[in-house]
This record gives sequence, structure tokens and C-alpha cells, in this order.
Amino acid sequence: MLNNDHIETLIAREIEGEITTAERAQLEDWLQQDVANRQYYEALKDTWGLTADAYKNVPEPDVEANWQRFTRTTLEGPSPLRVAAKRNTWWRLSAAAVVMVAAAGLAFALLKGSGTTTLVAGADKKEVILPDGSKVFLNRNSQLSYNKNFAKTNRSVTLEGEAFFEVTADAGRPFTVKAGASQTRVLGTSFVIKAYEHKTVQLNVVTGKVAFSGKSGDAGALVLTAGHTAILQSDKAPQQVQNTDPNFMAWKENRLAFRKVPLYKALTAMEDYFNVRIVVTDSSLLNLDFNGTFENPGLQELLEVISKAADVKVTEDGQGVYRISR
Repeated sequence: MLNNDHIETLIAREIEGEITTAERAQLEDWLQQDVANRQYYEALKDTWGLTADAYKNVPEPDVEANWQRFTRTTLEGPSPLRVAAKRNTWWRLSAAAVVMVAAAGLAFALLKGSGTTTLVAGADKKEVILPDGSKVFLNRNSQLSYNKNFAKTNRSVTLEGEAFFEVTADAGRPFTVKAGASQTRVLGTSFVIKAYEHKTVQLNVVTGKVAFSGKSGDAGALVLTAGHTAILQSDKAPQQVQNTDPNFMAWKENRLAFRKVPLYKALTAMEDYFNVRIVVTDSSLLNLDFNGTFENPGLQELLEVISKAADVKVTEDGQGVYRISR
């Protein structure tokens, strides 16, 4: 169930025109659950409008600043609302991407004094071979670190972002990946870990067997075999889940496949794959069925297919932002 903070965040993002396809689907689902939800939504929008008028001469391009101003105004009323938690808006992610691009030239940088090697993928994906022969495919804006003793006394790495691992078998030295609050231990297998900051860690096992654990360590480890998926939230135990996303390795395989999926799921996959934002102005489009398999897909190619299949108009609002409308 969505909590109040998250709902308020979604409403604020929609008002500012920064809501993503997946977030809009969440908001629409919540609105349809109860008439009271719709009334609450309308009341927030009305109050936002009044607050905006009061500050119309104050330049505030920052949606978070707007939201905080709005919340302060609303708190003066009889029904206080909680301030929405800070979130990474798309422009923050873009800024982070710029930093990562600048760091891309340091893909094999040795951090002097710490004895740590950090492998960085900026705007482009990278394939690297570790000292033990294991292969790692880093997704964009991801990095992998290991210390100078790797392959000598240990095989431990730290991941920030997303990566596919093909681990060389070595029964005497388990391979360990630390990602967020999780730890994954293997002997020789292949798997995908997604561990972006402030997000749930997800593990997909492709071949072999792994032990996936959280803060409790090996005592609370979840053993997974090929074809299985698990997630970990920082304050909870690992949980096995069903992987319903056929495109979880799209970034590595350069392939997107959709088989009678709601359009919003296809758009979410496209946002991840192409690192763009896609805004849908008509919520009735979100649940249209979408089919197709695309090898080495291009963004314009997919947008054109969607435009013709759903009889919609696709426009570019800005760099990396696209709008779909009737």
C-alpha cells in the first residue's frame, strides 16, 4: 500500500509535469481505489494552485522547493500534511550522469592510499575482466570496487548501480558482492544485481546457485538457483519474488521484448534502457496492450511504432524528455 508521503510526492511531481510513466500508473491506480482518494487529490491540487498564486512573482524552478513551500502553507490549516521525503528528480539524475561521464576516463583508476581499484561506467556500458578471470558487465552510471588483495586472499567486490557477473569457479575462495545492504556469495555462476542508491536491491540468478543475504549475514541468507529472483530492502530480510520483467537484461543483451504488456510497462522499460523520461498526458493510454521484439533497438524507432500502433502523437519536450498525447 502506498503511504501518504509517497502519494504526496507523486501528486507534486504530476503538478510540476515531472511524473514518470510508472509513477503515473501508480497514481492512477490509487485514485481509482476510493472516491476519498480522488477528493484528497483534488484538494491538494486546489491548495497548490492557491499557493502558487501567492508566490507567482518568486522564481522557483525547483519542484522540491515548490513542494516544501506548498506543504508549509498547508500546515497552517486544520488538516496538516506530512512533508514529502526528498527524492531524486530527473534533473538530479542528469547531473549525476554528467559527473559519471567525467569519471569515465578513470575506468581503471587506482585510489592512492586506499589500495582500492574502482571501475567506472559513465555514459557507456563497460565490460571488464577481474584479476581472477571473472567477467563483469557494468551498466551505465555504475561502478565496481575491489581492494589490492583481490584474487590473493579474497574475492570481494562492492557494486553501486547494476552489473552482470560471470564468476570464475574457485571452491576455495567464494566470490562476494556487496551492494547496498545486501551481500551475495557464489562459487561460480552468473547473475545480475541492481543496487542503485535509495532503491530496493534486486538479484536475478541466470546460472548456478547463490546465497543472498542482508545485515544478518549468512545466518539469514536466501539460497537461490537459476531462474529465481530476490529483493532486499535495507531494513528487512531478503525475499524471493517472481521476476515478471522479461527485459531485466535488456541493457546487456541490447534487446527489448514485449508480449501483450500494458503500455506503461513498455514505456518504463524504454525509460530504463534509453535513460530518458516519457510523459503520457492521457492516462487511458497506459493500459493499452503492446507487442513487439526489437533487436538493437533505437529510441526513435520504438516511439514511431507506438505512435502508429496507438494512434498518438509523440513530441520531444526537451533533451531526454518525450511526451505522448492523443
